[in-house]
Amino acid sequence: MNPRPLILISNDDGYLAEGLRLLVETVSPLADVIVLAPDVQQSGKSSSISTADARLILKKRYERPGVQIYSVNGTPVDCVKLAFYTVCKDRKPDLVLSGINKGSNSAVNIVYSGTMGAAREGCVNGIPSVGISQCFAPDTEIDYAPGLPLVAGLVKQLLNKELVLPEFVYLNVNFPPGRLDGPIRWAEEAHCKWINEFRQVGVDENGDQVFALEGDFICLNPQSPGTDEYEMAQHHGVCVPVRLLTTDFDFLKTKKQTL
Repeated sequence: MNPRPLILISNDDGYLAEGLRLLVETVSPLADVIVLAPDVQQSGKSSSISTADARLILKKRYERPGVQIYSVNGTPVDCVKLAFYTVCKDRKPDLVLSGINKGSNSAVNIVYSGTMGAAREGCVNGIPSVGISQCFAPDTEIDYAPGLPLVAGLVKQLLNKELVLPEFVYLNVNFPPGRLDGPIRWAEEAHCKWINEFRQVGVDENGDQVFALEGDFICLNPQSPGTDEYEMAQHHGVCVPVRLLTTDFDFLKTKKQTL
């Protein structure tokens, strides 16, 4: 019997990412840690998985007492799925963490995020799961340090069952750049979207247009207290509980049995 709990960690920035390294350092005093993360950058992959004819290569990268790090040539969801059939086959994780992502996954970004895709997959498998992201201002160095003690506190609550997540619910945690005032606050998603998402960068040798994905992130309700974007603007870390099941029951109740 293992005296310590087990945390499975993945991300979308790759197994060498600084945010992942700091997350491992932060939670390894609290539990045994197995990392299975992409071998290269996989941002924006959401819940995508490799095609049926893909061959995933699992590599052991590092080991010390209580910590094992693996990589795979796949998406964040591939990593979590494969973990349950390989490195966690004989020992079910008590918690799945994804991150710490370099950049925001607040509001609508949860839809696109590979970080959150990995957390979602943990929830699919019935494990309490959390995606964690650190925002940073343009043209500045990212600083993970302010949020790390709050991450440790959240993980302790989850492992000690002081915080118990409902079935089919996982968490999206975001930290604003700069200072943090007080504990993490519960929040709901702000109403945001991306505009001007593509810029033509040239024409290829065939005369076809070439575009780059860029865009401007705008919040449509920036002055709404209790939303993730508003609370982060007040220097608060935020935690949004997210439902795995997406049926709109309120709308469904208004409908007859058939169309």
